[in-house]
Amino acid sequence: MDEIIIKPALHSAIGGLTLLTALVATALNWTALRKGSPGQGASHASLILLQLLLLAQAAVGIKLLDQGMGVIQKYVHYLGGLGALALLLLPAWLPARLRRPALPAWTATASLLFIVMTFFIGQLYVRGLQNG
Repeated sequence: MDEIIIKPALHSAIGGLTLLTALVATALNWTALRKGSPGQGASHASLILLQLLLLAQAAVGIKLLDQGMGVIQKYVHYLGGLGALALLLLPAWLPARLRRPALPAWTATASLLFIVMTFFIGQLYVRGLQNG
């Protein structure tokens, strides 16, 4: 694994895909809630895909750090990514009696806000590196 070199562009590409998936997941979950079928079908699958992308994004980010890239990156970027994932995991942590039908839509929305923040902080960092 140490011999594999990952380019920062991969991290940016997965970030863009994660942002797009978060937008879709949020829309699907609010639509499912309005139709009376929260947590089912495509809305549920979109949250799973979003969690997998956030995990992939974190793994690539860790590898970039291991390669010596991004050491001075803002901690808020990393905490934002972890916060987005934690919010998506929240429904699984809560006891069944506390889960509400709107919870997937709200956690998707909150996660989207974290992802937007994290994505743009990361992009500002990359532009700062490019501009010297």
